[in-house]
Amino acid sequence: MDSELPRAPQNQYTRRRFISLGLLGTLGLTGGYIAINNVVAAEDQNKLIIPKHIPTPQKWSNSEVTVAWLGHASFLINFFGTRILIDPALYSHIGITPVGNLTIGPSRYIASPLSSDEVGPIDLMLVSHAHTDHFDYPTLRKFQSANTFAVTAKNTLPLWNGMKYKSIEELHWQETTCLAGVTVKAIEGKHWGARIPWKKGMEANSLLLSKNGINIFFGADTGYTELIKQQLNGIPIDLAILGIGAYSPKSFEDKHATPEQAWKMGEEMSAKWVIPMHWGAFKLSREPMDEPILRFRQAAAGQIEKVAIQETGVTWVLPRS
Repeated sequence: MDSELPRAPQNQYTRRRFISLGLLGTLGLTGGYIAINNVVAAEDQNKLIIPKHIPTPQKWSNSEVTVAWLGHASFLINFFGTRILIDPALYSHIGITPVGNLTIGPSRYIASPLSSDEVGPIDLMLVSHAHTDHFDYPTLRKFQSANTFAVTAKNTLPLWNGMKYKSIEELHWQETTCLAGVTVKAIEGKHWGARIPWKKGMEANSLLLSKNGINIFFGADTGYTELIKQQLNGIPIDLAILGIGAYSPKSFEDKHATPEQAWKMGEEMSAKWVIPMHWGAFKLSREPMDEPILRFRQAAAGQIEKVAIQETGVTWVLPRS
């Protein structure tokens, strides 16, 4: 294990730790053995860091495209009046939920800049895949509404049992739907989507969102692949949101792009603007917490003005042409 990571005191097993150890195989889907180590050490982590930037979605204009990063892979977007929440995980932990909303897993290093109550009503809920840092039961249950459409990945619909959304639609690669005025297309990346090891059919999506001639690409989790460039060929990408963390040890890199690979993918799709994500909120891999953004800035050197958001909680408005 990395010497930087917190370690649990010897022979101190609370009931919560005991339950956690019995479910490590499932929890490993969150991010491997580093995540498992964090369950054992969860009680020893420091208090949450409070973000310096707090979005104010109630003030956003419906005539613009406004994006706020809520940490990790969670984004709140006002897309010309359509309010979208992507891969939301807004509580203090991610992981498995053996009873109700009790969550056993890694705790946050930096708090969500908005609580679930502060986000406001949502028109469209998008969940890229079923891993616990993207498909968070407590958050999804909080936002269920008869006014909210939801989109999920292939063979993950049973995970939504009991949740009451206006509709819950599975999308597989190359399939498209139009909900709340936004066209959503599932894009094939290089990841896997099983929440538990034996559910091999659960897939993972990247997503293309389109409205009023503007295209937003949400990469979700993916290793470097030219498949994405091929699927987006001929589509002008105004904003690409790309994961830059969870690439260490080397074996993780196959399913999570390095910062340099993420920048390369953004360049390959000719994205006008880029937002790096999937770093800084949870310790899911071996690289130091700040290493992904430092490496990403180096990769973007000379074009850093294209990077729209670099800190949790920052709000960005797509410039008018």
